[in-house]
Amino acid sequence: MRGLISLCASFGLSLLSALSIFAQTRSVAITVDDLPYAGAALAGANASDASSAAELVNQKLLGAFHAHHVPVTGFVIQKNVETLGTKFGPGILQEWIRGGFDLGNHTYSHPDINVLSVEQIEEEVVRGEPIIGPLMKGAGNKLTFFRFPMNHTGDTKEKHDLIAAFLSQRGYQLATCTIDNSDYIFNDAYVQLLVKDVEGAQRLRAEYLTYTSQEIDYYAALNKQVFGYEPPQVMLLHDNRLNADVIDQVLKAFEEKNYHFVSLDAAQTDAAYRTPETYITKFGPMWGYRWARERNVKVNGSLEPEPPKWILQYGKAGAQ
Repeated sequence: MRGLISLCASFGLSLLSALSIFAQTRSVAITVDDLPYAGAALAGANASDASSAAELVNQKLLGAFHAHHVPVTGFVIQKNVETLGTKFGPGILQEWIRGGFDLGNHTYSHPDINVLSVEQIEEEVVRGEPIIGPLMKGAGNKLTFFRFPMNHTGDTKEKHDLIAAFLSQRGYQLATCTIDNSDYIFNDAYVQLLVKDVEGAQRLRAEYLTYTSQEIDYYAALNKQVFGYEPPQVMLLHDNRLNADVIDQVLKAFEEKNYHFVSLDAAQTDAAYRTPETYITKFGPMWGYRWARERNVKVNGSLEPEPPKWILQYGKAGAQ
């Protein structure tokens, strides 16, 4: 009897161990756009205020990434580096490099490539390299990833294909993203509320975390519908005040859903990312929608949650 009990106990522990391993198979790469500080926050701000805010935001982000052991790729807008000045802009990027994080190219000025010629887009790519190229080389790494502003990858087949070829020739891989939480919309309202309504800002943070959790679940289900399994995810965030203030909770949300953090390079080695990228659109959908189109899988995008209406309205009112 004791032997049977021991055997059952051993089997139970093995089963729990197997279930634990299975639960940990979900993975996500965290990416942050608009380094060294999101452009909207730079508009109209004096240099001293912008630099101080940018330093604080990046300190909080990097601190959380270190605490949660997250390998992150940050995508740099060269013009934003210049706007912060020769001391603060490059200094923030150096902190990312010293922390062991990677940098990618997000163009020189973050334009909408739908309104640019192929030659202008190529110029934006090349002008985005002067600082991040040497920084990555100095760290013993290669500048590998390029992310299109607004995920606009080409509104015509000719433009799409020519730019894809150009990026390949320069040694770039296209940086995908599979989860979007519209953080820039929330942030537009948040920075106003911090000045006018502290309780409202607190409410927004809570709403943002709830919405982020919903979007993680939505895109996990979407991608599983497309492939029959959930491939590694790529989360898109921005270098802004809201994310700096709640980044610890955002990372905990992934951990509570049994995700572990991987690099962008590791995530994109999954077979899902070898799906041809030939979807021509003037919009910037997440890759789950693109994959669905490529694989002829019908998905219902109307099921995707929308940000709360009061946040949408508040952000619009502040922009007027």
